[in-house]
Amino acid sequence: MGQFNRYLACLLLFSLNLAEEFQDQDANALDPFRFSAVGKIGDNPFPTNPMSDRAIGYLLQGKAQAAISNYGNVINWDEHPMGIWNGYSYLPSVAFLAGVPGQKYSSDFIWNNVEYVVDEDGVPIYGIWVSGDAYDNWFMDGDTNYVGILFEADEDFGKWEPDSVSRKESKDLFDRHNQWSIDHDDKKIALSVLGELDPNRSGARIGFIYPWALRPKLIEREDQFDYYNYGADLEEWTDDDEYMYYGYTVAESWISRQQGSPNGEWHASTMARVNTHNTEVTNGDLFGDTYVTDPNDTYPLLAHSAYSDSWPLRYNENLGRDESFWPGWWAEDYNINLPGCSQSRKDPDCWEFVEGRFISDMDVYMEFDDRWAHRGNMVNTNDDYEQTAYPMGLKVMMEAHSYGVSYAEDILFVTVRVRNESGDWCAEDENGNPIYDENGNQKCGEAMIMPDGTKLNQGKGFDYQGTSLGFYFDADVLVGDEFGFSSS
Repeated sequence: MGQFNRYLACLLLFSLNLAEEFQDQDANALDPFRFSAVGKIGDNPFPTNPMSDRAIGYLLQGKAQAAISNYGNVINWDEHPMGIWNGYSYLPSVAFLAGVPGQKYSSDFIWNNVEYVVDEDGVPIYGIWVSGDAYDNWFMDGDTNYVGILFEADEDFGKWEPDSVSRKESKDLFDRHNQWSIDHDDKKIALSVLGELDPNRSGARIGFIYPWALRPKLIEREDQFDYYNYGADLEEWTDDDEYMYYGYTVAESWISRQQGSPNGEWHASTMARVNTHNTEVTNGDLFGDTYVTDPNDTYPLLAHSAYSDSWPLRYNENLGRDESFWPGWWAEDYNINLPGCSQSRKDPDCWEFVEGRFISDMDVYMEFDDRWAHRGNMVNTNDDYEQTAYPMGLKVMMEAHSYGVSYAEDILFVTVRVRNESGDWCAEDENGNPIYDENGNQKCGEAMIMPDGTKLNQGKGFDYQGTSLGFYFDADVLVGDEFGFSSS
């Protein structure tokens, strides 16, 4: 399975908006991650409670200052200072977004009509259309890009039926609209389309379903995870599962009115409390003498470049003891003597990391992922999802940077790396070059474990297409100051 590793460099600039948005401080809910005694579904241990992996960080070096968190809401109304400049809040919410489409419209391919089936008055009942272009796109590079056809698409929902119902061995067996077949001899996809609808047009509302958008259907919501219909064999992602079309998804943690966003799609990565920071040094220990908190604050602290006590620990075999290490990345130097360098600053081969040198006056590192994305869905009394968010298996590694120098003190900088861990993975940079660990080995790992102990697509994951990455900004003018939100 192909993997992607994407990098974003973002400048969080201040824009003005007189609208006011804030979370309902009274909308508290039971802990949705509490352990339940229900039997384990997958073959892997449950991930730990992500609320235990949360921590906070501070960018305080310049005029632009903010508290940042590690569950997708990088800046939010719950932690202070909430995106202030010169002591007043302008940017109280900045949230990371990642999304994938659920289907690709038939209008992206070229179709030819071969027949209309008409009634006794000559009115078309359905038309039969074929496309070699669609066939070539379905089977590309030795893999299949799609797993079914969606008809009557409506805001990315629509009518999907199992292959046993809608897929035919040949177009000659079509007996109604909304059927399809694959002709491997002629290398064509065939569709039966209602009336005179034309699949060359987006108005036909026909989509080719991506593999990740067709998922096992919900049975019921348990305390710790959602229980899906894995069929009679009780094995996830097999042919006997009851599938449904979920459509597109966008992972975010902002659209929540519960304090702390426990129902957001992003959460701190499993065991971040030992992998990306530690819990020995608290917020009050390092920032208790500043305006952001007090010495009695015991909330965990993210890894800050200027405070090695906040870094995670690992065992040093040479020294025979644990030692702290920086979990993020280092600053880069331009070096024209590097192999492959074209002596251009635009050439990534001309840059090298300088171990021990940080990017800014204060770098803060965090990791979060979307394995708990199902918590963003509400479930009705029929045990059906009212929304259809789902985990993509994406891990986000983020460094926030704060400068005290005059030319950068008005800007908050964030650099981001996103890794597809939906299946077993080996890390690569944006140019496809391997990323190595401190021992010179390429960084590799197993597929992300979901809350029910399963892995997506039995650990094979998905090679996503059409992925969108970015940030949501909620720029509200003077809604608070360095001490928090003001309702007056």
